Amino acid sequence: MTLNPSNIRLGPGRIYIGVTAPATGNPLVLAAGAPTTGTDVGLTEGEVLFTFDVDYQEEEADQVLPAVAVFAKGEKASLEFTMKEYVATQLQAAFQQTTLITNDGTTPKTDLFEFGGNAYEVTSRTVVVVSPIPNTSPQRYTLVMLYKAYQSEPLKARYTKDGSTVMKCNFKGLADTARGDSDMLGQLLVERN
Repeated sequence: MTLNPSNIRLGPGRIYIGVTAPATGNPLVLAAGAPTTGTDVGLTEGEVLFTFDVDYQEEEADQVLPAVAVFAKGEKASLEFTMKEYVATQLQAAFQQTTLITNDGTTPKTDLFEFGGNAYEVTSRTVVVVSPIPNTSPQRYTLVMLYKAYQSEPLKARYTKDGSTVMKCNFKGLADTARGDSDMLGQLLVERN
């Protein structure tokens, strides 16, 4: 195989929440590099980290020293990023179990988040990261999508004179059991010419 530097991926990721997932076996279609549904979370700080982990179980036998078989017993996927835009849509994405009450009839206009209660059902949403592939014409993209994910980190908003207020998000994927057997967690898509 020849060495091909153009296969190196370098570029920022844009995050979208609440994107409509495509049917099983179909890639998410982008329009001008963005999903046609969902909310762009805007500016972020640092890297967007996609993690995919398979939990393996090795089986041993008394007759030999090494393991004789291995089975996959679980899969995990997550997307981690830090949001910088401190507005209602971004806060709603970072907060997990809150109610947003927008009041445009007051001066000043307000976005009120109420939290703390007895809602046991966790709100899940799709999360997508889209990153342009450099030096492609027409422009191509790489994307990662989690079909059902929840904000699994505590919301921490830093208030300081030495930097902007940022909100760290770590969305962990759940199985979407309404989808096909091999397509319950998410998809990674690499467009090509």
